Amino acid sequence: MDPKPASVGGYQIQSVLGTGGMGTVYLARAGAQVVALKVFDSGQPFTSALVHPNILPVYGHGETDDGKLWMAMQYVAGGDADSELRAGRMPSARAVKIIAGAAEALDFAHAQGVLHGDVKPSNFLIAEQDRVLLADFGTPPFAEHGVVLASAAYASPEMLRGKVIDERADIYSLGCSLFRLLTGKPPFFDAASKDEVVNCHLHDAAPQPTRFAPWLPAAMDDVVAKAMAKDPGQRYQSARALADEAAAAMR
Repeated sequence: MDPKPASVGGYQIQSVLGTGGMGTVYLARAGAQVVALKVFDSGQPFTSALVHPNILPVYGHGETDDGKLWMAMQYVAGGDADSELRAGRMPSARAVKIIAGAAEALDFAHAQGVLHGDVKPSNFLIAEQDRVLLADFGTPPFAEHGVVLASAAYASPEMLRGKVIDERADIYSLGCSLFRLLTGKPPFFDAASKDEVVNCHLHDAAPQPTRFAPWLPAAMDDVVAKAMAKDPGQRYQSARALADEAAAAMR
């Protein structure tokens, strides 16, 4: 497929918004409607509609002329939490508020039997009035042969082992995301390689956010430790429970 096709599924391609391991996202237009259109290089995206104030709306999906799957989503001009972090340190209260918005989206999806599989700050889009929209429910966490496609920096131990996952894998990733928003660094950021990051997720205790952000209350260490417990049964059993305890730790 051309790196910048003229059109996909009736949408006229305007520009490239970004590229990643799963595909390319374009700014596209159909009449007055402007969308973010993702073309997948591989995998079978989840396309069922999840309608919730904190979930990025999907407007349509289909297949390109050369057999690649695409999905048209709401375009959010406000950027994402990861981009905001790269521009400077995020206030702790804002970090906790963003996690709360993502948690609302996750609990709604989990109640419908839908897992996200790649929860991370770059998927926390910031819409009008600072409303969080969780994106990329269309990204499958595994390739056809069980290879993990999710971001290693935020992946749960059971996912990295190729085991069957449930909603608690998303909660682990939400805990990793909380650590990133609070400290500006992903968990195990000082590991020498991706393989070492994976090994840390499998075997090492959760890092303490107060080591890297000493202004945080000590209770936040406990929140991250529980969210990132190796045993899913020892984690928070809902995303909202994690978000509520993070908010309580800041009081």
